[in-house]
Amino acid sequence: MAGWIDREVEVLVAGAGPSGLTLACELRRRGVPCLVIDEGEGPSPLRESRALAIYAATLETFHRMGLADRLRAEGRAVHGMAVYRGASRIVDLRLSFSPDDTRFPYVLVLPQSRTERILLERLEELGGGVERRTRLSSFKADLDGATAILKDGSNRETHVRARWLIGCDGARSAVRHGLGLTFGGGEYPERFLLADVALDWPLSDDELAIVLTSEGAMVAVPLPEEGRWRLIDATGRAEADSPEVIVERLGELAGPVSGLGGKLGESSWTSSFVIHRRVVDRYRAGRCFVVGDAAHLHSPAGGQGMNTGVQDAENLAWKLAMTIRGEGPESLLESFDAERRPVGERVLRGTDWLMRLIAARNPLARLARDAALASLGRVEAVRRRLTRELAELNVAYRDSPIVVEGRPGRFIATAQEGATGYNASQSFLRGPRAGDRMPDVLLAQSDPTTGLPMRLSDVVFRQDEGRDAAAGRHVLLVFQGTKPESGAFRVDFLAEDYITPHLAGRIRPILVEPRVPIEDSPAWIGERLPDPANTLHRRFGAEGACLYLVRPDGFIGFRARPLDPMAFRDYLKRLFV
Repeated sequence: MAGWIDREVEVLVAGAGPSGLTLACELRRRGVPCLVIDEGEGPSPLRESRALAIYAATLETFHRMGLADRLRAEGRAVHGMAVYRGASRIVDLRLSFSPDDTRFPYVLVLPQSRTERILLERLEELGGGVERRTRLSSFKADLDGATAILKDGSNRETHVRARWLIGCDGARSAVRHGLGLTFGGGEYPERFLLADVALDWPLSDDELAIVLTSEGAMVAVPLPEEGRWRLIDATGRAEADSPEVIVERLGELAGPVSGLGGKLGESSWTSSFVIHRRVVDRYRAGRCFVVGDAAHLHSPAGGQGMNTGVQDAENLAWKLAMTIRGEGPESLLESFDAERRPVGERVLRGTDWLMRLIAARNPLARLARDAALASLGRVEAVRRRLTRELAELNVAYRDSPIVVEGRPGRFIATAQEGATGYNASQSFLRGPRAGDRMPDVLLAQSDPTTGLPMRLSDVVFRQDEGRDAAAGRHVLLVFQGTKPESGAFRVDFLAEDYITPHLAGRIRPILVEPRVPIEDSPAWIGERLPDPANTLHRRFGAEGACLYLVRPDGFIGFRARPLDPMAFRDYLKRLFV
């Protein structure tokens, strides 16, 4: 270590918001130490609720971290969204999930201040922590990492050498500025007003609400405490900074302007703000990365900012941990930008569209909007699509450089296996594709502890792995198939010739056996999962033998039909050293 370097660290994480804390927890859970710094005195103040909505995909991330139950215990689950024109309910959008979509068929409302504290508790359980009142003053990046100057509350400098630098430091990110990344976009001209208040009015606290008035729109979100709501003036008609004026304005919207007769009480937090819409041009520069608000800013209309940042962090964490532990090549990290930047851009487009819809000023445009909303809200296919988009369950990485589809064409399958091979290929096409999220299918088994039905994720992401580095393993699901004549179904290729000893601790193989097992598979070296009703086989399109490799973040990295040991081994070369 050079004499002028005070400290060397593996990973330096700048920022201890939800994204930075998630990243630190996930690295620690995989045995990778990191230094987390934040210039604040502590987590977000409890009175400042900030980001509220936690959607299904993010709850699944927190479930894999062992945190979902803690969050659920403190939050409020809401199951729908309504649109009102004044006091008249014109749209009823109950969330529409299928049983296999998710174990979290709701939006969890929990103030960001509480979410941060739960994440911090988890980080401390894993042996980590946050160095407060410490900011990243400057840094110089090179091929092997970055040398950073940190300043504490007394302006004392510390020189830190980090092999990896991650900017989770928000909209004014020092990491983004230091890397010279372009943060393209702009801001909406309107000023928005917000207040968390006690409120007596007729709206249900089981749903989010958009109230359309003669002056524009107001957004209402029920808070976890009974009788308390967050109200947002999205009309763009009011300029206010003082808490008293903000509360007075929102009282007008909730009461006489909307006709809902709302009566506001005590306010715990108010804010007046403008909204930016921006996405950085790249998420990675050498050994430096930007995550969360440091990489993308968009309207809170969809409540997806914090959710997208948490998922950014999980995506990066397992790849970075594999690289640092010498299990994966550094090229694996190229997929972070390829996978997550399109998601940030898509969220920006969606929230921008929603903002323009809410803030429509032209009377004719408003009439057309209201009529369209009223009709679309009655179409189940539309409700289901909106539900999955809002919950971020439609996110997929099909174009990722580390995602591969291994399947023959239908005519090749027919030539090799006959008509039944063709049918098996058709069935496989209906299964989830490589890059898609793993369907969380309900199983026939019940949890012996709770007696509740188990899901596939209970088997794939075992909670008993805790902080063990093995928590980052890939899981290989091998389906025998339901029709023996549909092609090769032998699974003995999973002998040591194909999952070699150095991969044995990194890939956890599970044989999914149909109602009538095709063979005993004595050479199988992994776990077995009975599928007595063939439910899993149907959902994964496994009429013929096939395999799916599930990544630590719950996405399918590779799939193949029929079983192809060589294609499987070639794919593993992309992931593992």
